[in-house]
Formats: sequence, structure tokens, C-alpha cells
Amino acid sequence: MKRSYKIAAVAGLVFFSGLCYGQQTDYNKIDSIFDKLYETGQFSGSVLIAVNGKAQYQKSFGMADIEKRTENNQHTRFLLASVSKQFTAMGIVVLKEQGKLDFDDELVKYIPNLPYKGITIRQVLNHTSGLPDYMPLFEQHWDKTKFATNQDMLNMLIQYHPDPLFASGQKYMYSNTGYAVLALLIEKVSGMTFTDFMENKIFKPLGMNHTIIYTRRARPRSIDNYATGYQYDDSLKQFVRPEQHPVWKNALWEDGIYGEDGVNSTTGDILTWDQAVYKHSFISEEDWREILSPGKVAEGNMDYGFGWHTVTRPGIGRSVFHTGGWPGFMAYNEQGLDRNYSIIILRNKFSPQPRVPTDLIRLIICPERK
Repeated sequence: MKRSYKIAAVAGLVFFSGLCYGQQTDYNKIDSIFDKLYETGQFSGSVLIAVNGKAQYQKSFGMADIEKRTENNQHTRFLLASVSKQFTAMGIVVLKEQGKLDFDDELVKYIPNLPYKGITIRQVLNHTSGLPDYMPLFEQHWDKTKFATNQDMLNMLIQYHPDPLFASGQKYMYSNTGYAVLALLIEKVSGMTFTDFMENKIFKPLGMNHTIIYTRRARPRSIDNYATGYQYDDSLKQFVRPEQHPVWKNALWEDGIYGEDGVNSTTGDILTWDQAVYKHSFISEEDWREILSPGKVAEGNMDYGFGWHTVTRPGIGRSVFHTGGWPGFMAYNEQGLDRNYSIIILRNKFSPQPRVPTDLIRLIICPERK
């Protein structure tokens, strides 16, 4: 793709011997993957690949802000989109450990005006609640010149009371509504704003000092070293800010809703978080088992715990992961539970061919055991 500006790459490569470590030249293969994506205009962002909690490959590509000509670097903050859900889930777990709620409590115990009875907190965490999608309601009824909030979402559910998608616990269906409701639940139970609770009860205690709750358009403030997101415009054949995009600018009313979204972080902070996951620190072993175990449904199977997809990969073992996408941003976080590796990819270009070959990266850093 032809670009009218020069994109700079900032590199830092570290090699370390560890549990999943193959040959040093293997990391050159990872570098080749991202160099090719970058050179073809498909990638802008930061990457961190770690083994045993140590960075093996850490590199940043492209511009954090094209107009200001600031470059992405290892300390640049990116919107995590739905990767935020694992932190919202942790907020609920912290409140449970404080004795302020139980996973099997019904939501209406804390949000009595919610018009859906019989749904437990656990079912919302697992995406088995059946709560309706809030987005069609807003598409039909909301003034798109205004940013919606979580309370607006609740008000819409109360006012229009759309039917649940299915009986709670019947099956798995990924739900942004559920995690936006969980953010409200955190506020109601803690007596704090979602932002203050997450930053003071989770991020700071974990040492995630560059991680914040931030919705740039709905609640603007000055943030140092922050990546602007860019969306590819087919008509212009170039990347533009989402508010300049003919399609995505109409979705930005959602920018004020958090819980299912809204966490912004760096690759280094996410590695700190991943090691808490691997070591089962910060909360009890019992609650880590809850977080990292798939829920149960009456129909079919599921692979989702509390804010994480859980899988077992042949020759590699158990791992947990989550993806995220929002206009201008894509995020991926994977933590190996048996072989202690992290694959962290944060992007501020939502490109026409967005897929990064994580399967190949995984095999490079953790060759399958025979």
C-alpha cells in the first residue's frame, strides 16, 4: 500500500533460554512475520512475546499518531477493546473476595430494576445469561450525536425490555451487554466509579502503572504516549481516523460504554498481568480456578471462563486467550498456563487483512512436544 508518510519502527529484541525456547534464529522468523505485515501497510502497533515471564521479542512499528508524527514504542498505550473483559471479570472476583457478592447471586439483587430475573452473576461472566444485545436498541432509538453510557444502556433495557435471547444457562452466546452490566454492578457494589475501582483495586496493586480506563471521545483528557486508532477506508485507499470513516463514524456513540471495553494498556503491563494469571497470584487459588475453567451450559459446549477463552492445544497444553476489536484498534492476549508463554499484540490500524498468524508464532516459541 502506498503511503504519503514514512513509518518508523522501534525495535528491541531480547533472547533468553526458557521452557518453550527453541533456537535464537526462531525469533528472526517472528520478526519476519511482523516486518512483512508492517511493510505492506497491514500492521502498526506493539508486540511482546515472552517465555517464563521474560520478553524474548519486543518491537513496535508505525505511528501512534500520524498527524503528530509520533511513533509507537514499548510504552505506548493502546485500547484493548474486548480484551478489557478479563479485567472487568477480575473486578467482580475482587468484590467476591471482599465478601460483597457471590458468583451465584442473581443480578437483580444488586440491580433491582433490571427487567431480567433468574440470571446469576456467574452466567453473565460466562456469557450464558441470555441478556439481549443492547446495540439494536440504540440503533433504533438513540440519538447518535450523543455518547451513550452504561446507565443509558440499562435505561434502554428497562424502557423497551426486549426478550432475552434464551433462557439463562441454556447455552453460550458472547455478550457485550453482559459485561457492560457487570461494570454497573461493580459501581453499585463498591460505591466507586468503574474507573476508580479498576485503577485503585486492580491496576495499581498489580503494578500495571500504565493501564487506565479511558474512552477518548466520550471522556477526553490528556494521556501521554497514547495511540490513535486508524481504520482503512476503501474509497480513499488509506487509513483514516474512525470519525472520518464513512461507516465507522456512525458507531462511535458506543464509545462511552465500558466494561466490555475501555481498558487501555501497554504490552509490558499486560505481561505483568499475564504473570499474575500464570502464578495464580493476587487472588485465591480457588477463584483462579473459577476464572480459568469453562462454564457449563444445558446445550452444547463452551470454552469461556470469566473473561478468557480456555483451550488445550495438542503438544502445548492449556492456554487462555482473548481478542479485541474496535474502530481503529485490534488486540490479542494469550497466556500459556502449562508452558508459561505470552503472545501480546496491540494494534492501532484496523486493516483489510487483519489476521496475524498466532498459530505459527506459538509453534515457534513453544515447539510441540512429541
